[in-house]
Amino acid sequence: MQKYYTRACNFYFAKNSKEKIKKKLSFALGGNKSISFDCIELISRTSKKKVKIKNINKLPFNIKKKVLTDLKNICKSKKILGTRFNDLPILMGVLNLTPDSFSDGGKYNKILSAKTQINKLIKDGSKIIDVGGESTRPGSKEVMQLIEWSRIKDSMKYLKSKKIFVSLDTRKSFVIKKALNYKLDLINDVSGLNYDKDTIKLLEKTNKPFVLHHMKGAPKSMQINPSYKNVLLDIYDYFEEKLKQIRKKRN
Repeated sequence: MQKYYTRACNFYFAKNSKEKIKKKLSFALGGNKSISFDCIELISRTSKKKVKIKNINKLPFNIKKKVLTDLKNICKSKKILGTRFNDLPILMGVLNLTPDSFSDGGKYNKILSAKTQINKLIKDGSKIIDVGGESTRPGSKEVMQLIEWSRIKDSMKYLKSKKIFVSLDTRKSFVIKKALNYKLDLINDVSGLNYDKDTIKLLEKTNKPFVLHHMKGAPKSMQINPSYKNVLLDIYDYFEEKLKQIRKKRN
């Protein structure tokens, strides 16, 4: 059977969404009744078509089975300790403690300016603070783990005193281990757990939630002639395979 991908589309929001769900005209996205959809898009390598949710039962048996499995994942509630996905949007404030990040490199490298920025981000409504000590912008060079940790440790210590969800942007298990002595709620590894083989072992041991990313190669080379057969579906395949690998290692 040809491989199909299921994507939710045609969304409703707030009161309109809740009314649609109540009338069973739409499905809640991620268990959140404030966002729902009444249509899916079936995508393959050769075709694409939209199907109203009321017409899913009319699909061929094998395709319908796949779609219903996908919808179960799309609609189920998402839970990460310390966050409330029903209270959207959730704002993440990014604290780059590097000399060379995109727009703010070097601004908050001293602890006083970092503390000021943390408090400003919280006051402005951030529910998550994402801390990073290594720039992974295109063309950036790798930072040694001791240098990366030295850049962020004082801010991590300060965040321990704050009632805020803390995300750590790092590719290195060494930095994660160090941060565990302070406050750490989420691992944000832009390498897709490919950079450091010990990171996934550490995640399994600590049971910390993590963000899974896609990247072509390394930051230094990822923009040198990147190529895809189909950028959307190639990335879908990447995440599907990566999740299989992670679950296999956990089992």
